[in-house]
Amino acid sequence: MERFRLVTFKIALVLGNCLNASVSLAGADIEVLKKMSLEDILNVEVVSKKAESQYSAAGIVSIVTRDDIERYGANTLADVLNRVTSVYMLSTYIWSNSTAAVRGDALTHVNNHTLVLINGRPFRDSAYGGLNETMFRDFPIHHIEQIEVVRGSGSVLYGSNAFTGVINIVTQKKQDNRLTVRGRYGSYNTGQAETEFGWNRGDAAISGAVRYRASDGWTASAVDETRQNVNFRNDDGDVSASIWGGWREFDFNLYVVNSQKQHWGAVPIGFGQQVENNRLFFDAGYNHQINDFWRSKWNLTLNKFSQNYNLPVAGVPYLTDLWENNLLLEQSHFLSFFDDKLNLLLGGLVEWQQGQVTQVSQPNTLAPYEQLKSSIYANVGYAILDNLQLNLGGQWHRFDHLKAAPSGVAENDNAIDGLVGRAGLVYEMTANWGAKLLFAQAYRAPSAGELGANSAVVLGNRSVEPEKVETADAQIFYHDADYQISLTAFESRVTNLIVRSPIPNTVPTRLLYVNGGCATFEGLELETEAKLLPGLSWKGSYTFQTNRDENQQNNKTLMPNHMAKLGLSYDFSPNLQIGMFDTYFSAAKAAPSALLVNPPAGGYHNVSVNANYKLNNWLGAAKHKHMTFTLYLDNVLDENFYYPEFNRKNINTVPASPGRMLFGEIALEF
Repeated sequence: MERFRLVTFKIALVLGNCLNASVSLAGADIEVLKKMSLEDILNVEVVSKKAESQYSAAGIVSIVTRDDIERYGANTLADVLNRVTSVYMLSTYIWSNSTAAVRGDALTHVNNHTLVLINGRPFRDSAYGGLNETMFRDFPIHHIEQIEVVRGSGSVLYGSNAFTGVINIVTQKKQDNRLTVRGRYGSYNTGQAETEFGWNRGDAAISGAVRYRASDGWTASAVDETRQNVNFRNDDGDVSASIWGGWREFDFNLYVVNSQKQHWGAVPIGFGQQVENNRLFFDAGYNHQINDFWRSKWNLTLNKFSQNYNLPVAGVPYLTDLWENNLLLEQSHFLSFFDDKLNLLLGGLVEWQQGQVTQVSQPNTLAPYEQLKSSIYANVGYAILDNLQLNLGGQWHRFDHLKAAPSGVAENDNAIDGLVGRAGLVYEMTANWGAKLLFAQAYRAPSAGELGANSAVVLGNRSVEPEKVETADAQIFYHDADYQISLTAFESRVTNLIVRSPIPNTVPTRLLYVNGGCATFEGLELETEAKLLPGLSWKGSYTFQTNRDENQQNNKTLMPNHMAKLGLSYDFSPNLQIGMFDTYFSAAKAAPSALLVNPPAGGYHNVSVNANYKLNNWLGAAKHKHMTFTLYLDNVLDENFYYPEFNRKNINTVPASPGRMLFGEIALEF
């Protein structure tokens, strides 16, 4: 843990130097949000890369506001996302809170069908293509302004991995000078310290948050693939920082995290071992208004990632180290004509990726790789009538291998290219009623591991092609100042799935990555939000999804068919606010070949209660400065629930529930 403490000290020191100016509180932020109507705050940028109404956007979008996070409470971003329509958060035997399955789509324990963005910029890794644990578990949630979740395909604008979902984390930006310090302590000796700050002077502004967390963790008890009883503690610790800064036409985003977590292992055999993740995301942007109808934006985005873990398998060390660097240059042009009736978006990007994975027994488990990805895209939005919007878009993409295939991996020097498109109609029949009819294609490029792995277990294949999906959505919605409701029907057809196929005559059996198999997803989504009475609000959703494979066999992904989510909150007084949220998932399935050695992944209710109380009157604090005490009770019903083991499928489930948990927090605003 010495390295962990050193990283903690360095981040704290750097941010301490940034805060050498005096700060004061803009104390009415939450109060202002409470008084705003639903229509005032429901605006998104993720659908078209520009601000627009949630209702006129050509996408199916859910929004989580900063006020929602304060009202209903949470420990992690995973807790927040688990309340979003059609999202099912999962942990696996190796990664905790690592998968956001949207609309029942989870085929491997790498979350490669959901793309995460920070302020619209991709948070993406290349070696495995979906290791999101450091975002869902470690991101400082009090730096979030809102979360925009697109259900459906987004590759036309965002490329690979924007397959069945896109999650855009929008952080707080220009604010009045402020400083907030938080301390939280609770079950399993879990301690957390966090500070958020904002500074604004003329053309320059900066805001950010720093978080430190450590926990002894709960005890995971299960039976492994060798039918042995396993018990280990899920202890973890992290230090993370999220910072946004801007000056005139320039801005930057920074997210850095060091996390250490106890996990089951590279395979669910034996006792727990530690995994360490180090992640650096940095984006620099330049946004220039060329004239009244033309705006240009340039971004340079860096994603650095390293990971190491150790697991003795049959007495042999299995020390694994991963590192990668990914640098992306993107430029976008926004043009508007005819009083904003015609909007064009034109853009292109190039991304250079490099990395390597080594193991003690095999130095080039994934030999050093370099690859170049490029694409151009265009999108047009046109107001056919004042209340009828047409949206059309497309992207062409290309992937080039910059190094020869490693020894043992079949060579293929040919570049991979492709084309995806989208089309949509948004009809706002009245000021309150509207409908959307959308169609979109997306792709998931093979990861470096799928192209070039050469381990004792799996072998890469340079001939593997991208996975593809086509999604159709039909939605009808109603909204006014106090109510909103929407009903969405969807269907997604996934083809060219990348799977692992046994290689004949290999002992022990090795697996080769190939394209094979299809999947179809269908379902309905009902989403509601309302301000029922002064101080009383409601937020809820219901999802039914079903999926089948190429042989028309149901439940290819094993995910729950039903999700029901309901939140109620009430402001008892200006000082006391209580929120309760119930997240229900029906029973997940078990693979037919799995050993039924652990309790089934039955249906469960995860109920949480969050209470915020301002202590100002008791302590004589200044009127515009707050001291807030928060009590957060998670898993109120003390349910024991399990997740399906949907990757290897050799055992039926993995433990997921630590039981009932209680946390208390004090937040001081200066």
